[in-house]
Amino acid sequence: APTHTGQLARFLARTSGEEYDAISRLWINARHLSRYRPVLRDRVARQEAAWRGRLQDLIEDGVEAGEFVTDDPLTVAVQLLVLLDGLGVHANTATPERPAAVLRMPLTTAERELGLRPGTLDEAAG
Repeated sequence: APTHTGQLARFLARTSGEEYDAISRLWINARHLSRYRPVLRDRVARQEAAWRGRLQDLIEDGVEAGEFVTDDPLTVAVQLLVLLDGLGVHANTATPERPAAVLRMPLTTAERELGLRPGTLDEAAG
């Protein structure tokens, strides 16, 4: 079975690139429209809670297994999701260039917040 570190690395790898940017554009529209449509608002809120919950569960499992170190898995999950949302919003700007350090911010943050050595998630992603 893959390690929790490997699962996190795979999750973060899937949340970058052109395909994910397209999903981010869809989510920006869904979030905007949900302000005016109660049924959509409920669906968006449930999907976001599920997304946050799965990431928090992964972090909690990694802590239990001794792979991650944090006293607050929810805060780490939210930090990562905020970074991913920010990168998704940036994909919609007229300046699509993103320096490598900016693209790596979710990895850098996860490594720092979970007590992982810098580069660990790159190595785990293969």
